[in-house]
This record gives sequence, C-alpha cells and structure tokens, in this order.
Amino acid sequence: MKEYQELILFLYPRLGRAAEDIGEVVEAKALASVSGRECAERCAERLLAYLHMRDCFLAVKAAVEEVAAALTEEERYLLEYKYFRRKPNLEGEFAGTGLRCSLRTYYRKQERLARRVNALFLRAGLTEAWFAANLAGLPFFASALRCLRARRGALVDKRAARALHLRKKA
Repeated sequence: MKEYQELILFLYPRLGRAAEDIGEVVEAKALASVSGRECAERCAERLLAYLHMRDCFLAVKAAVEEVAAALTEEERYLLEYKYFRRKPNLEGEFAGTGLRCSLRTYYRKQERLARRVNALFLRAGLTEAWFAANLAGLPFFASALRCLRARRGALVDKRAARALHLRKKA
C-alpha cells in the first residue's frame, strides 16, 4: 500500500469532524468580517480556501467509504483493525471478534488486502497525483505526512481507541 493511501486511512476517522470544524470557522469568520480590518477581497479568498479544504475532506471521506463498501466484512474488519485498533494479542486472537488465525496468516491477509485496497483507491480516482494536487498542500495532511515519514508507525499508537465506522453492505 502506498504512503498516501495509508495516510488517508489513518486520517479517515477525523475527516468528518474536521469538515464540521471548518464549516464553523467559515461561519464565524463570515460573521466577524463586518468588523474586521481585512479587505473584503482577502476575506473572501480565505473563506473560499477554507471551503475548498472542507470539500476535499468530505470528498476523501466519501471515497474511503466507497472503497470500504466494496470490501467483504472480513476485509473491512482487517482494514479497521490495522489502522484504528491495537495489535492482536500474543495468542493471535483478534480482541473479541472470533477471528482467530496465526500472525503469519494475519499478515498474509493484510498483504492481500493492501493490494486490493490499492486497486480500489485507484479505481475511485484517489491516485498519488490527485493526492499531491488536492491534499498534500493542506496543513492537516501535510503535518500528518511529515509525522508519518519522520516516525514510521507513530500515527497508529495515537489512534488505538478509534474505530472505522462504515455502513454495512445493503
């Protein structure tokens, strides 16, 4: 799996809340613009930049949900487990799921899943070029990317309690 894909999956649980927060910031800045010192043109440019960022977050969130919807239940669980939960215990049991397999089998399944998710990301239009053009310059993604590159895997530990909330296939 490519680095940008891992980053998108790591940040997925926060995208909805971040988009809501940006909407609140835009609303507050628009209301405060009446008494601001900034010229109207500059204020409008800032608001449009925030709205673009929010739209990018929502588009990525929807694309990840589309990718996850194409996965089987076991694949969705493995994706969630890898990116949003703690590692399996020493006996190889996956915390209360009933999914028991050896670590070797787990890693093989994760490898197959990574190839499948890569193909689904590309099919959904989430290519590396798209990421570079739309998300890499946004502060939220840029700082997370720097962190991921500086300390490989450090993002996983901070998200131990978070879960990927996906709708089940209908």
